[in-house]
Order: sequence, then C-alpha cells, then structure tokens
Amino acid sequence: MDKTDLDALDNEIIRLLTENGRMPTGELAKKLNITAPTVRYRIKDLEQNGIFKVSGLINPSEHREMITALVAMSVQSGGKLDQILEKISALSNVVWATVVTGRYDIMAQVVCVKGKDELYKFTTETILSIGNVIRSETFLIMNSKDNWICLPEGVEAI
Repeated sequence: MDKTDLDALDNEIIRLLTENGRMPTGELAKKLNITAPTVRYRIKDLEQNGIFKVSGLINPSEHREMITALVAMSVQSGGKLDQILEKISALSNVVWATVVTGRYDIMAQVVCVKGKDELYKFTTETILSIGNVIRSETFLIMNSKDNWICLPEGVEAI
C-alpha cells in the first residue's frame, strides 16, 4: 500500500481534531482561514485514505473491572506473519496489534471489561485457537498516564 504525503493543511486539521475531535467544521474553517466545504472535503479524503479517524475514547483506569494488558506473542509464521497479525487484530478483545522486533513477533493491547477471568480466557484459549501462537507473555497494565483507548469492535458493553 502506498503511503500518502500530507500537506500543511492536512496536518493542521489533524492537529486541531486531535485536540478536540468534536470541533465543528465552521470553527475549524475559521481557525484555518479556509471554507467549511474545504474542511469537510479534506476530512473525508483523510478518512477514505485510512489516514485519519475520529472516534470516542475511554479511560480504562476509571472503569471498575476493566483490565488492559500487553500480550507479546511468538508465532510459527511460515512466512505468513501478516495474515497471523490480521487474525490477532480481529480478535474481540484486541485494541491494536503490531509486528515487533526482538524476542517476540507480535504485540497486542488487550481490553478485558469483565476482569481477570476474561484475560485468563483470552491468553489460555482465544489466542491459542489461532494455531500459530507458540508462546505468549502478558504484561498487565497496572497504572498509566493518558491511556485513552478505543474499545475493540467485539466489546459490546462496558
């Protein structure tokens, strides 16, 4: 996939919406000294190209039962690491997954809204059901700063 070059206006729109994702188009246009239709077009273009997305975030530290963890995995990839990454990132508890260098092959941030029992099931059943994970290590996030996250698609209620 080709990467897109962002111009100064795209970068400024992203910066402003990162500060306040609910900023009205008219206010963005005024701050940027451009028209509202230009702002709408630019945002739509950034979204369609997969560069930018506006979404609601939650603070897991403020939820009574929610657990977040990093799960590092070694996988038997057989040259199909990208396909395995896709499978892991599609799991219902996974916020994001990435290929890493070092001792592990894939790292994922996991959200468990039902607490440690859900995390236990995720690490002992769910990731093993993929078939390619040969070893994992879980790092429970005990405390964090500015850890606002999107809920994974599979999480229905918090």
